[in-house]
Amino acid sequence: RVVKNGALLATPFLTVTVDSAGERGLLGVAFDPNFATNNFIYIYYTVTTPSPHNRVSRFTANGDVVVPGSEVVLLELNNLSSATNHNGGAIHFGEDGKLYIAVGENANPSNSQTLNNLLGKILRINADGTIPTDNPFFNTATGNNRAIWVMGLRNPFTFAFQPVTRRMFINDVGQSAWE
Repeated sequence: RVVKNGALLATPFLTVTVDSAGERGLLGVAFDPNFATNNFIYIYYTVTTPSPHNRVSRFTANGDVVVPGSEVVLLELNNLSSATNHNGGAIHFGEDGKLYIAVGENANPSNSQTLNNLLGKILRINADGTIPTDNPFFNTATGNNRAIWVMGLRNPFTFAFQPVTRRMFINDVGQSAWE
């Protein structure tokens, strides 16, 4: 939705079909660093078909709405289990122009400890969906798993880059006593 001049516009900016069970749904939104010229917006969301899974897509905006049919799917993540929690959700562009995606381990701790899936990780891709060859696991993982930038996370629901050092600070979900 768009709020313009203090009022909610009647026409939604974008409508996507999502699996909204538990912590699923629209999980993250990022504007392209060159949005003023290319009008690209990126979302991380949970799709329903063919099986529930999270997806990163790019859309093109035209004023206060997305251009119909402009979705470009950049990354399809692994199918989700029946657990509806720990999907992460933050997406941000780093100063390197790469898109970083925070992905939860789908309530399965072993997901975060392997290079065989994208769950429980921070992912790093180029704005066009390709995988940077300087990612740390590019030469040891295969396929889309080469997008893994950081592994071993539970549910990184948000993160930020420190402006001067560019160091990434990740907010990960703890268990019962702390975050």
